[in-house]
Amino acid sequence: MEQFFVRAYAAHRDGRLDDAERGYRATLAADPVHVDALHLLGVLRHQQGQHAEAADLVRRAVALRPDDAALQLNLGNALKALGELDGAIERFRNALTLAPAFALAHYNLGNAYAAIGRHEDAMYAFSHAVRLQPGDASSHNNLGNALHALGRHGEAADSFRRALKIRPGHAGAHNNLGMSLNALGDSAGALEQFRQALRAQPRFVAAHFNLANTLDATGHHHEAATAFEAALALQPRFVPALFGLGNALAALGRHDEAVGPYERAIGFDPKFALAWLALGAAHHALGRHAAALRAFDEALRVRPDLAAAHLNRALAWLTLGDFRRGLPEYEWRLDPAAREQAHANTPLGAGYAAALTPAAPGLAASALPRWHGEPLNARTLVIEAEQGFGDTLQFVRFVPLIAAAAQHGNARIVLEVQRALVPLIAPAAEAWRITLVEQGAPRPAADLRCPLLSLPLALGATPDTLPARTPYLNASAAYRRKWRGSLGGQARRKIGLAWSGRIQKHENRAIALAMLDPLFALDGIDWIVLQPDLSDAEHAALDAHPRARSIHRLGNKLQDFADTAAVIERLDSVVSIDTSIAHLAGALGAKLWLMLPFAADWRWFTGTDESPWYPRARLVRQPRPHAWAEVIETVARELRDA
Repeated sequence: MEQFFVRAYAAHRDGRLDDAERGYRATLAADPVHVDALHLLGVLRHQQGQHAEAADLVRRAVALRPDDAALQLNLGNALKALGELDGAIERFRNALTLAPAFALAHYNLGNAYAAIGRHEDAMYAFSHAVRLQPGDASSHNNLGNALHALGRHGEAADSFRRALKIRPGHAGAHNNLGMSLNALGDSAGALEQFRQALRAQPRFVAAHFNLANTLDATGHHHEAATAFEAALALQPRFVPALFGLGNALAALGRHDEAVGPYERAIGFDPKFALAWLALGAAHHALGRHAAALRAFDEALRVRPDLAAAHLNRALAWLTLGDFRRGLPEYEWRLDPAAREQAHANTPLGAGYAAALTPAAPGLAASALPRWHGEPLNARTLVIEAEQGFGDTLQFVRFVPLIAAAAQHGNARIVLEVQRALVPLIAPAAEAWRITLVEQGAPRPAADLRCPLLSLPLALGATPDTLPARTPYLNASAAYRRKWRGSLGGQARRKIGLAWSGRIQKHENRAIALAMLDPLFALDGIDWIVLQPDLSDAEHAALDAHPRARSIHRLGNKLQDFADTAAVIERLDSVVSIDTSIAHLAGALGAKLWLMLPFAADWRWFTGTDESPWYPRARLVRQPRPHAWAEVIETVARELRDA
C-alpha cells in the first residue's frame, strides 16, 4: 500500500497527474483513511479544476488530522475556488491558529479578504506575509493592491516598486504601479509602467486596456484607439475595451466609427447603460436624432436615474423643437450627476479597480423655494444666471416679460449675472425696473429663485412664441463715447470676427486661424477681431499674415462685454462661431453670420438657416462633420456678394 502512495507522490511531483491519481486511489482502496492520500488526491483534483471533489477529499483528511495547518490551508483553497469565501477564510484562520508564522496562509487569507472587498483586512494579512517572507514579490504586489484599494496610493506604489526590485519584469506589478501613479496624478509615469508591463508580457490584456484608458484621459485619442484595439484583438468580447474604443473614436470626432464598438458592447451587455448613452450621443452627433432618442430611452430603461441620459434626451428633443417634452427634461442639467464624464473608464488590475470620475460643479444650491411660473403676488424672485456668458446673453430676453408681470403684482425681480456682463446689462435692468447683482455679491432678501435657463419652461415657451424682438440689449452712452472714432473711417466695411471661444473637452466650436484665409482675402473689408484672448501662436500668425493691415486686434482694450457691445454697434456685421460673441451680436440686433458645426447646439435647431432667437442671423452649417472649409467658403461668397 505504501509503495502505491510513494509512486503516486513521485508522479504528482513530476506532473504526471493521471499516474498520480491512479496511485492515490489505489492507496485509498487499500486504506480509506490514509490522510496523506486523501489530502494529495484532493490537491490534485483541485489542480484539475474539480473543486467540489477536492474540498470533499481534503475535508475528510482534515477530520482525521485537524491539527495539520497545511490541510486547513488546502481545504481553504478548494472552498475559495468554489466561491465559498467565508468558509475559506475560516480555514485559513484555522491554519494560522495552528501555525502563526505560516506565510502562505497569511497570503491566501489576504487574497480571500480581497475577493470580498475587505481590503483593510487584506492589507493586514499581506503585511504579515511580507514580514515573514520579505523576498516574495507576489506578497509585496498584493499588499500594494490592498493599499491601492484603500486609497493609500503612495504606499501602494512603494509596495509595487519593492515587488519589482525583487522580481524585475513582473508584469502585474508594473501594471499595478501604473494604476497607483495614475491615482497620484502622474500620468506620464503610469504610461511608462503600462508599457513596461507589455514589454514583459505582450498579451497582458489589462495592461493594454489601462494604457488605452490613460492615453484617452490625457488627450492622446489616436494612440488610445490603437491600444484599445490591441486589447480587443486578444479578448474580442471585452466590453469595457469596446466602450473605451468607442469613446476614443468619439473624442476624435469619428462618431460614425464609434457606433460599431458601442453597439458591440451593448450586444454583449444589453444592460450597459453608459454604452447606450454614448451610442445615443454618437447618433446625435451624426444628426440621427430618432436613433439617438431610442438609445437614450434604452439607457433610462436600464438606469432610470441616469441624469446624463435624461439631459441628452432633452437636448435631442430640443434640437427637434419639441419644447413640450424637452424643456421639463432639460431641468436634469441642474443635477450635478448629469455633468459627470459619461465615459469615465475603470482601469483594471489584479482584481482591484480605481474609477476616476471627476464631477464638474453644477448650479449652486439655494435654500429658496423654486419658482415655476405661478403669480408672484408681491414676492421677490431671484433669477440666477448659469452656464456660460452666451447662455446669459441669450436667455436674459425672458426677464423683461417677467418684470412686466411683476410690476402689476407689486413683486420684485432680482437678476444675478456674471461680473463681466454687469456693465452691459445694467442699462437694460434699469429700463426693466429690476435689481441687478453680480454673482458672488450679497443678494437682497428674496422669497423665490429660478435658474435663468428655466424661464422658458416657467413661461410655457414654444419655438413659435420665443421673444425674438431685437435689440434687447444696447451699449450704454458712456461706452459708445469711449469707442467713438476708434475704428477708423467709413470707406471700408468693418466686420467683427470670432473663430474660437472657451475651449472645452471635445470642443467642436473652434476653427483654426489658418482656415480663415478665404475671408481675409476679400477686398474692401477691415476685420475687427472680437476675441479678447489670442494665443501667442495666433498673434504671431496674424503679425506675419499678408493681409495683416486689414486685421485689427483690440486686445486688452476689450475689458468687458459692454466694450465689445459698443464695438459691435459700430460694425457692419459680425462673423462668428457659436460663442458668446455670436449671442452678443444677436442680442444687439447686429447682422450675423453664424458658423455652426454639423452637430450644432440645440438652440440652433436643425434643418434651417434662420434663427427664431435672432432674426438678423444667417446660420451656416457644416454639411458634414469637420467641414469648416465649406462653411468659410459659403460665408466668404455671401460677403462678397452682399
